[in-house]
Amino acid sequence: IEPAGPSNSSSTAVPINIATISSGFEKGDFLVREIKGQRLYFDFFEEAFNFLANKGYARVPEAERDDWMEAIAMAHNSIVNGTRYNTGHLLMVLSKPVDVNTIYQNTGGDSEKGEDDNGLV
Repeated sequence: IEPAGPSNSSSTAVPINIATISSGFEKGDFLVREIKGQRLYFDFFEEAFNFLANKGYARVPEAERDDWMEAIAMAHNSIVNGTRYNTGHLLMVLSKPVDVNTIYQNTGGDSEKGEDDNGLV
């Protein structure tokens, strides 16, 4: 298993999901992006942060923060003629461990026996 983030500073290698909080939008002052492209707008930063904290997300470690911010900025900047949507100004990257057993249950595989036809790549 490879390290969780873009840098190799992670002490344990576990799969993670990331979420971001960005600012600079007309619908709301703060945008939360998380699993499956879900986008939610909030009027206050505290609401956005608390929403993610209640779902189990925490700020990425400081040692990885700049790497994640750079990786996300590079992804947005790699799109020729810019992104279709306003990406705003990235304020914070948060993460939470992936529950691999839940993924295997949802795909019908057996994670303990290694008999998964729909395994993660």
